[in-house]
Amino acid sequence: MNNLMLRKLLAAYPNQEEFLKVAETIIEEEEKKENNLLARDLRDSLYRNKLKNNFKSKDYASLNIPCDHERGLPLFDIKKFDKTWEDIILDKKTSASLERVIQENEMKDILIAHRLKPRQKLLFFGPPGCGKTLAAQVLCGILNYPMVYIRFDGVVSSYLGETSANMRKIFDFISMGQWIVLFDEFDIIGKQRDSPFEHGEMKRVVNNLLQMIDNYSGESIIICATNHQHLLDPALWRRFDEVILFDLPNKENRIKLIKRNLRQIRTEKMDYSSFADSMNDMTPADIETICINAIKKVILDGRVLLKSEDLMESFLIHKERLNRKKEIYHEVD
Repeated sequence: MNNLMLRKLLAAYPNQEEFLKVAETIIEEEEKKENNLLARDLRDSLYRNKLKNNFKSKDYASLNIPCDHERGLPLFDIKKFDKTWEDIILDKKTSASLERVIQENEMKDILIAHRLKPRQKLLFFGPPGCGKTLAAQVLCGILNYPMVYIRFDGVVSSYLGETSANMRKIFDFISMGQWIVLFDEFDIIGKQRDSPFEHGEMKRVVNNLLQMIDNYSGESIIICATNHQHLLDPALWRRFDEVILFDLPNKENRIKLIKRNLRQIRTEKMDYSSFADSMNDMTPADIETICINAIKKVILDGRVLLKSEDLMESFLIHKERLNRKKEIYHEVD
């Protein structure tokens, strides 16, 4: 630390926000000098007491979220969710995997006493709209952990080494608390290192990411979610304690999804089984959209009863939209 930065730090002391900014600049300078151990110790000292106080007050908005040095963008958002199992419909195998994660983390003291660790590093994969993000929110609600939602617009930088430095800031931060850490669209930084389309910098990012995941020993649960699991580097798969598939819902769950999404309005007697058969290739998000659009039409028409033809009309419109999307992407391919 040079004398100028020391003067700035002391001058900023009465102003907590300015003090944190100067302190973060000092830590970033040490990281650029590759004094990583010192930088980590400084950041730990800077944030530990503040984090502990805020965990008691739940005043997450007042935390000093680390930012990208290049553009000043925050590296993540902090969110709170109160969702429960009632908010999600999953197949039995996926639910069982999530229940094991919850049980192990709720009873982690017992596991630690036996020199065992709970499942904390999870990979969610499968088609878009099948509940990966919602499942992470449910874990937040049940475990009462706030979510650290990673913002890749802030993490990924054009500066050499800056992306890895941003990832290190994230891992340093989450190691000092209990969070659900969601890396949504994880394939953005987890792509295969031998891909001819990736440049050397992103390959170094993956190497550093592997080390960070391996060395992570905090109490947070890290969830990496992707719709493009085939793009992930093979070495990443071994780093996860649990790999969970979120697939298209079966017929039983499609019926549950239709009923749940229509529960806010009166409906005539419907053949839910027939509708579920028609929606065999649709995601929970598709089914929700179909139901919501049907409800909107009934309300805007000034009616109080949703009929089968309302749901069928909404289904056909959405089906046509999906077909157009497939045609467009097929043409691109």
